[in-house]
Formats: sequence, C-alpha cells, structure tokens
Amino acid sequence: MATAMMAETLPVVAKVRSAKHIPALDGLRGVAILAVFFYHYGAGGILRASAAIRVLGTFCGFGWSGVDLFFVLSGFLITGILFDTQHDPSYYRKFYARRTLRIFPIYYLFAAIVVLIIPFKAWHVGDLFFLFYLGYPAAIIWPALVDVPVQITHLWSLSVEEQFYMLWPWLIRKLRSPRNILTFCAVVGVASLAFRVTFPKWAYGSLPARMDDLAAGAALAILVRGDLRNRCEKMALPLFIASAAVVILICAVRHTTERSDRLICTAGFSMIALAYGSLLLLSLGPLAGFFSLPALRIFGKYSYGMYLYHLPLAAVSEHAKPFFARLPLGAFLYVAVCLTANLVIAALSFHLIEQPILNLKKRFEYGG
Repeated sequence: MATAMMAETLPVVAKVRSAKHIPALDGLRGVAILAVFFYHYGAGGILRASAAIRVLGTFCGFGWSGVDLFFVLSGFLITGILFDTQHDPSYYRKFYARRTLRIFPIYYLFAAIVVLIIPFKAWHVGDLFFLFYLGYPAAIIWPALVDVPVQITHLWSLSVEEQFYMLWPWLIRKLRSPRNILTFCAVVGVASLAFRVTFPKWAYGSLPARMDDLAAGAALAILVRGDLRNRCEKMALPLFIASAAVVILICAVRHTTERSDRLICTAGFSMIALAYGSLLLLSLGPLAGFFSLPALRIFGKYSYGMYLYHLPLAAVSEHAKPFFARLPLGAFLYVAVCLTANLVIAALSFHLIEQPILNLKKRFEYGG
C-alpha cells in the first residue's frame, strides 16, 4: 500500500500557485481536527479503566498540538493567497469578504445557540470576549476574565486567527518581496519564542505567543513559490524527524505532555512549529497520497464545524461515560460514538448552512 501511494504521488508543490484546491491539505486539516478531538475526548482515558487506556490517554494528551497544525496551515494558505493577489485592485475587500463568509455565519449561529441554551446567570463578562474574537488576550488587562465557566474557551484559537487576519494582509502588501517576507517571518519566530519565555502565563492563547506557527506556514508559502523549493523538499523529512524527536525528548524529560509545562510552552512550541511545517511540506510531496485519503479528507472538509461544536458536545456526552465504562471496550465505543456524532452534526451544518453561504464567495473571485 505504501508503494502504491508513493507511485501515485504528484509534484503537488509545483502546482501550489495555480491550484485552487489541494486535496492533501484537506487530509492534513483532518489530522489536525482529529488530534484536537482525541485530546478533549480521550486524554487520560475514560475513567482510567486500565493501563492500556491510560497509555492511549497519554498519547491523546498531546492532541492539543492539533491547533498548532491548524495555525501552520492557516499561515501557509492565507499568505499564499495574499502574496499571489497583492496587486489585485480589490485586494483588501475581496480578502475580508471571503474570510467573513467563511468564518462569521456559522460562528455567530453557534454563539446564538450557546447564548440561548445556557442560563444567563452562568455567563461571565469574560465570555463575551470570546464572542468578539478577543478571547484570552483580554485577560491580560483583567485576569479574572480567564475564569470562564461556559464551554466556549476553545474559541481562543479563532480569536487568534481573526487577529492574524486583521494584521497580515497589510503586512504582506507592505513587505511585498519574498526576501522581506521571509526575513520578517524569521524575526517573528524568534520574537514569539521570546514572548513565551517572558510571559509564560500567556504562552498558549495569545497571538504574539503563537505567531511562530503562523510565520512558519507563511514562510513555507513563500519558499515553495521560489527557487529554494527543491531544497526545502529535500530538508523536509530530516527536519521533521529531528524536530519531532526533540519534542518527544522534551516530553520524556519533563514527564508530561501538558502544554502549560514551562519547557514545552517555550522551546517545545518552537519545535512543534518546525515539525508541523515540515509535515506540511511532506504532505505536498512524498506523503501527498496518504494525506489525500478520503477518510482524512472527510474530517478535513468538516473540520471547522467539528471544532466549533466538539467542546460543548463533550460537556453533554460526559454524562454517558459511566454507562460506557461498564461495557467491554467501553472507552473505545464512547470515543467512536462521540466522533461519529460530531462528524454527523458538522456535516449537516456544512451542507445546510455553510455551503449555501460559501457559494457567495464567487462574487469576490480574485482577478474578477
């Protein structure tokens, strides 16, 4: 099977500039959402039923890094779009119109449902910051805001994305040249690490702390469009192995996969950015066949809805854990049932709500 997949691999990287859709990136997005899902549904194991479940639970405990993969992908795709269209006379209008159509409708529908379902007395002022793309950064000013009882804290990553969208189009157009963009990405990567070292409390949920993921993807978007593409492809596998090995070593030395660990949230995050950047390159080359598998692409296609809904649904499904714990292989059945439910709900959301709205993006085609 591996040989067959390698034989079918296409030089996807060479087509990045002209292709409107790259199937392998759907699969990579699928890996990201599955990692996040298993982190919230499988980390620690269901009631820690056995040693085997605890081992799998520990593995799932690293699933929070799926968000890092989302950020690398976002930096790659958004920078590619902006770089290729920077001379379009409607550069800003088209970019923000398309992003708005993709993000806002389902986001605010989700927010409205949450507001209607959860009793008013359960809400804190801090919750509102997540509904307006401010998220945890607002807590720098008012620390009590971080104590959010409502299951919407996962929206912090969308807050980071939206803040990135506000800044990046302007920066790309000002920097213009590949050299300037790559230099800026390198500076941002170092600055992001320095920010996490200086402010470890904000190392996970703020834009300055997570810019190295986004900058890594952005740099790759420029590199695959230039003369260094072949060299990057050759370096992708060794760099992935080396950076992944460092991450594993850090977790082994610290005896934890917790993202709040001081070493993990500083040097570890930087290594994760390198690992996922390398994995992205591999998905465009030798691993394109694997990441183009329909099963992974399905999860990638519905990843936005799954991300929005999975944490509130986890709060609901929590009540079923004792029932599944009494069944043979109950932990696996619990996760499988929850995964299926999440996928079905996200698919319905996509086809009934998102897709009709996404069709409006045709009015804002680049070059039109």
